[in-house]
Amino acid sequence: MTVKNKVKKPLWAYFIPVRGDSVFVIVQKICLPIIIAWLGVVLFMLKGEYEKPKPDPVLIKNVSLLDNFAVEEVTPLTPVSKKKPTVLPEYKEWHDQNNDMVGWIKIDGTAVDYPVMQVKGFDGTINYNHIYKQNMIYLEQDFYKNYSFAGCITADYRAVFDKNRRPANALIYGHNLLNGTYFHDVRYYDIQEYGREFYDEHPTIQFDTIYEKGTYKIFAIMEQNTRKSEGEVFYYDIVYKFDKQKEFNDYYAKVLDRSFIYNPEVDLRYGDEVIVLSTCTFPFGKSISLRLVVYARRVRDGEDPTVDVSKTVINEDPLMYDYYYSVMGGKWGGRKWDPALIQGFRTKKA
Repeated sequence: MTVKNKVKKPLWAYFIPVRGDSVFVIVQKICLPIIIAWLGVVLFMLKGEYEKPKPDPVLIKNVSLLDNFAVEEVTPLTPVSKKKPTVLPEYKEWHDQNNDMVGWIKIDGTAVDYPVMQVKGFDGTINYNHIYKQNMIYLEQDFYKNYSFAGCITADYRAVFDKNRRPANALIYGHNLLNGTYFHDVRYYDIQEYGREFYDEHPTIQFDTIYEKGTYKIFAIMEQNTRKSEGEVFYYDIVYKFDKQKEFNDYYAKVLDRSFIYNPEVDLRYGDEVIVLSTCTFPFGKSISLRLVVYARRVRDGEDPTVDVSKTVINEDPLMYDYYYSVMGGKWGGRKWDPALIQGFRTKKA
């Protein structure tokens, strides 16, 4: 019996259809590069998902840093109006398209000019894993609920906005994107890195609910770490309401300890409504998980909506996080702000 020598196929013939291939083999060769390309795209997207800026942590189990602070007690929300509210005309078309819209945030002269979205349904039950997931939804999708790397400007799940009330302490999250959109411009409030010019030109924030307009005066700006590996963490983002004046006073005293600024004309009193803008910041690179946090309180009835920035004092010694001191040196010199900044505040006796 004569055995024919088997012809050795070139390497490319295993990937490109050639004469003599069966239909099944041809289909395999055509589909293989498509599958490989698809897997490459998936891996690239997963890499981008891993590397993109993360929102502020809300999966917090240890709240001991807020002395005497009862975060789970029920607090009445601030009444808005006795009149039956209707959606403002300028927001009606937006709200009709997506009723998860709860308001609009704008800082004049900047790129910050966006609808504020929120997943609704918070019932007062504190489950931080669930809260984290709810906050993430609009940080990973656009206004039309499609996946988006940029996400939306997002109000914290616990900040309940309805037809009759507003929350006492509403956290608003947004990504700091390199293309200058969303909360990129908020980073310029970092007075330590950029100086005070941006703050001087933008000392107020416009935040409207879908039912009424509101102007907010900035009273504190701070930079905060989010990981214990970088030092003790001040969990600013677990607070959304106050049941007692002492809780209000103690929390904002800790905020002012860390603030880069004070202004005696923008004081605080129990019952004030505050918005808190939070975004990623990278003064030491992306290896450190930091947030720039801007606090602003709603203009009170009858109050002048403007801010005299000439009266704003730069705090030369804010309380920073441990990593900052390990790099920059020094240590906190203690509380120096005037207790009159918080009406009814009493310092602890030695």
